[in-house]
Amino acid sequence: MLTAQAVLAKECWLLTKLEGNIAMSTDKYAFVPDKFSNPIVLCFNDDNTGTVTDDNTQFVKFGASTLVGLATNQGIELIETYQIDRVKGKVLFTKSRIGTATVLPNGPDVVSACVGNAERIKDKP
Repeated sequence: MLTAQAVLAKECWLLTKLEGNIAMSTDKYAFVPDKFSNPIVLCFNDDNTGTVTDDNTQFVKFGASTLVGLATNQGIELIETYQIDRVKGKVLFTKSRIGTATVLPNGPDVVSACVGNAERIKDKP
């Protein structure tokens, strides 16, 4: 499960069972249950950046346990945050995206929040 991102990173976490709620503009922003389909790996890098599996958003490390990602693309504005609760072994995830219809006709703007399990991937000896 270790990816190239994990090899170059200072600290990586396996994130599983992320579940929460999402609200989409196409559904009048009514919250409904949502979850991540697959586990992901989050890595904090030495240069105060970070990576998340299958997410090409540019992330910045904010403090010791938070990655914040910002992206814009032809009118879409996206903010994602991942925070690791190191004491309880949990990850907190939030996402907000507007301007989606400027790129994808009838595409929904969204806001979501999820909580899942976070397990530190041990460094190789």
